[in-house]
Amino acid sequence: MLAKTYEKVNALFEESGGYMPTRKFLENKITTIQIKTLLQEGKIEKVSHGLYWNLMSGRSKPKNYKMLEACMTNPRAVICSLSACYFHGIIDEEPEELYVATQRTDRGGMKLQFPVSRHYFSVTSFDEDLMNIETKEGKIRVYGIDRSVCDCIRLEKEIGEERLSLVLEGYSRYSKRNVDHLLEYADRMRFGRIARDFLEK
Repeated sequence: MLAKTYEKVNALFEESGGYMPTRKFLENKITTIQIKTLLQEGKIEKVSHGLYWNLMSGRSKPKNYKMLEACMTNPRAVICSLSACYFHGIIDEEPEELYVATQRTDRGGMKLQFPVSRHYFSVTSFDEDLMNIETKEGKIRVYGIDRSVCDCIRLEKEIGEERLSLVLEGYSRYSKRNVDHLLEYADRMRFGRIARDFLEK
């Protein structure tokens, strides 16, 4: 390809915060054959179906790139439970798998380059405590801290006792926690007694 084509692609990526969908390539007269060439040459990285990261700039991906990529791949998805607790800073170690919530009726793709633990939530409670965090690279949809801790308790068998203990310890030190709010959510999800038992330990 011509040098000016590489320059054009690099500029388009920079305008988009480092990520770019196939649609934007095509809108700017970059063909699928040229996209394939860029991939083969190691100029770009395929993040998921129809989404790419720019390797030509030489910069590292943002800290929360997994969350960004999940939300870009499925704009209706929300970062939840253990991953949301990491985002809010109540646990220090990022989980190997990204915990993501989607509505039960959502069959949008979530095939990414890292493990994803996908959970299907009911439509009635799906938008509760949903936060939209704008970054220069894109939007992160994540649940608030009280709901996220509550969901960790609900998913205790998957998360494991050790990691749940770390979540609860971190939550006990979190200055903006609202235990009443957490328990209200737990009661609506019909596991209020279980949540109270964990919080009282």
